[in-house]
Amino acid sequence: MASILKLQVITGAYNEGALAYLLQTDDFRFLLDCGWDENFSPEIIEEYKRHIKSIDAVLITYPDIYHLGALPYLVGHCGLKCPVYATIPVYKMGQMFMYDLHQSRSNSEDFTLFTLDHVDAAFDLFVQLKYDQSIPLEGNGQGLTITPLPAGHMIGGAIWKISKEGEEEIVYAVDYNHKKERHLNSSNLTKISRPTLLITDALNTKYSQGQRKTKDAQLLILFYLTATILETMRRDGNVLICVDTAGRVLELALLLEQLWRNEQSGLFAYSLALLNNFSFQVIEFARSQVEWMSDKIVRQFEENRANPFHLRYVRLCHDLNELEKVRAPKVVLASQPDLECGFARDLFIQWVENDKNSIILTTRTCPGTLARELIDKPNLTTIEVEVRRKVPLEGTELEEYMERQRILNEQNAAKAQAEKKKSRKSSKHSVDDETDVDISMNDYEEEEEEEDDDEDDDDNDDENQGNNKSKSSTTDNTIDTGLADDLRGNSLHTPSGTRLPSQSPFAPKRKAFAVFPYKEEKYVCDDYGEIINPDDYMIVETKPSITNDLSSMNFGDSDERHPSNELIDITNTNNTSNMMMIMMQQASTILPNNQSQHPLIQQVQHQPSSIPFKTLRDKRELKINAKVLYVDFEARSDRESIEKLLNQIKPKNLIFIHGTQDCIEQLEKYCTTRQIVQGRIFSPHVGEIVDATTERNLYQIKLKDSLLSSITFAKTRDVDVAWVDGIITHGAPPPTTPLTTTTFTTVGQANTEWYLNPVTRELKDQMPPHPCVFVNEPKLLDLKMILIRQHGLKAEFVGGVLTCEDTVAIKRNEAGKIILEGALSDTYYKVRRILYDQYAIL
Repeated sequence: MASILKLQVITGAYNEGALAYLLQTDDFRFLLDCGWDENFSPEIIEEYKRHIKSIDAVLITYPDIYHLGALPYLVGHCGLKCPVYATIPVYKMGQMFMYDLHQSRSNSEDFTLFTLDHVDAAFDLFVQLKYDQSIPLEGNGQGLTITPLPAGHMIGGAIWKISKEGEEEIVYAVDYNHKKERHLNSSNLTKISRPTLLITDALNTKYSQGQRKTKDAQLLILFYLTATILETMRRDGNVLICVDTAGRVLELALLLEQLWRNEQSGLFAYSLALLNNFSFQVIEFARSQVEWMSDKIVRQFEENRANPFHLRYVRLCHDLNELEKVRAPKVVLASQPDLECGFARDLFIQWVENDKNSIILTTRTCPGTLARELIDKPNLTTIEVEVRRKVPLEGTELEEYMERQRILNEQNAAKAQAEKKKSRKSSKHSVDDETDVDISMNDYEEEEEEEDDDEDDDDNDDENQGNNKSKSSTTDNTIDTGLADDLRGNSLHTPSGTRLPSQSPFAPKRKAFAVFPYKEEKYVCDDYGEIINPDDYMIVETKPSITNDLSSMNFGDSDERHPSNELIDITNTNNTSNMMMIMMQQASTILPNNQSQHPLIQQVQHQPSSIPFKTLRDKRELKINAKVLYVDFEARSDRESIEKLLNQIKPKNLIFIHGTQDCIEQLEKYCTTRQIVQGRIFSPHVGEIVDATTERNLYQIKLKDSLLSSITFAKTRDVDVAWVDGIITHGAPPPTTPLTTTTFTTVGQANTEWYLNPVTRELKDQMPPHPCVFVNEPKLLDLKMILIRQHGLKAEFVGGVLTCEDTVAIKRNEAGKIILEGALSDTYYKVRRILYDQYAIL
């Protein structure tokens, strides 16, 4: 049966920004990508919040901000808890990208939209898949299967195929690349034929990529051999190449490494560096993901164990101090490509006014970013840039901050003390009332005699309870032993002459002494009884310190990393001058980030920042004296390739997303003229709902509670079925979210809800009874086994007819219906009852 297919655009329609789409298949809803733009627009988050509770699964295609940038915020602040499906490289590289993005923002400003804990929580939801690995869904998604296919563009990039029991096939393909690259194969979109629905983008429609050899020649001539690299190097200038964190940077790094290894290029004498906060981890992940790369790389690794990402000439740097140690002139691959934050922005501000330098942009980012402004206006001579930097608090500001922290700590301490007293008081008054006493009268008399002879014997449970209550209610009868409050569990009784009137005169005479508490140490042992001492397995490393200025101590917000031995508590320092001296000493020594200190998979530990900072922002007008170039290195299919792929795939229905209006209209016109699509072509705007259901007379009807409670279901196999008589009505759906200025419309059908109401008694009396319906046609072979094993009847096949006890025959006619024949007898009626039990009769 055909499914109800609807697509709602959250963001990524008629623009070049982030991508996020809500796909509904019957009662299951996919979030296709979870992107955010470089400016972290709150309007996009508001659109997410409308549907956050209805999302059942998230599918991620690429590890960049346009496809997963909003995921940590939605998990940390909006309560997104559904599984997130992605390939293994997208999981690893995406985590490094989000770490680097957070660190880049935190280095220059107080970034509080999401923390590193939110990033870790988001990636804990990931379900990692391999290419062509099909995963069946459960719950509301029963019958649905998702499969990632190679997409090119970035390592681990996926084209998602959603299938439903072999009936329908939905393909979500964006930003794919149909050509092979140095480290990646081409996409597998050509292997898909006639899907029910194809969701694709039109971003690169107006760009013609041309032949690969022409592009390589352009890169070699433009970049390195003539006007760019060599010219810049020979005049003692530096080259800044703006790249992403863990995606396209791998292709560029591999290309530059090959050029540096070529002695004829003349570049091996100059320096080459990769600069981002997690450069070592990115390259290490790339080394361990050879099976996800091109066939040529896999073949070389299998034959010679040659890994192309064992880089000889690319030096990995993690901050500007390490970059300063690299010998100039140098070529630097720095993140982020939009120039809104990160090391690329810092180097751009430092190098753009020097006419010896060159700036190379490789990605068309969203309109409104600094990089996009440079691309759209290549003749700019000056540009205004906001310079953001974090400086430590000093003087009055530091004193005010310390005072606020002191007050906050006092409030937290008072609250903790109150909770401690409350818990101690409740534990002091707690009495175990569930005691079982089973004692005979003789034993009771003997116990009373023993109590008279020995005053130190224990009393019965009732007297102990009364004694405990009297002690807890009396505070004047205790002697101060000098112990702490929590050690005064057993108070010493004063002489009986000072007993309060509220105390019982029959209180036991047993003496109670104050006892010091004893805490038993618990040892952890292995399976053989050997005591495990964690100190024996700790590795102590002595790390040298390097001189660093205070401005480089930009470790971000309170979730960033610091060495534990450098943490100080500013609330315990009373002297402000001493406090500043400690801060300056701490800022003068940091740990260098060399390769030996980074594990392959690093679980980043979050520690609070010890130095209070503030963010200073000032506008600065920069003169663009350096040479600024843009070379498209995005690796997306161009217009000609997209048209050929669409003509080959021939989808039944097509939805165009993510592109400018001219690009979408151009592709839509081409598909209409060539009659590529048999069904309909949609191009929704943000907020619109596309109804791409194949069957036009298929509607989703909701049953009223009054009708549902009166239905009697019959079980057949794995489902329950019932016959329903009702009246269909329609009405506007109830609002689930507060109304705003955004309007939601449905393309293809009216956005109404249909309801099935119970039939009135008068109308039901006039209706003729419905014919009997038999559901779940059994197989004769299964029926034979049931007759023999469960009921002990003799049954066998004779000429294709199932005979039972030689008196009853069961066969199928030409229409496939089962016919029961035989003489009227007890056997006949028994076989007929058994046959009826195999059906769900409505």
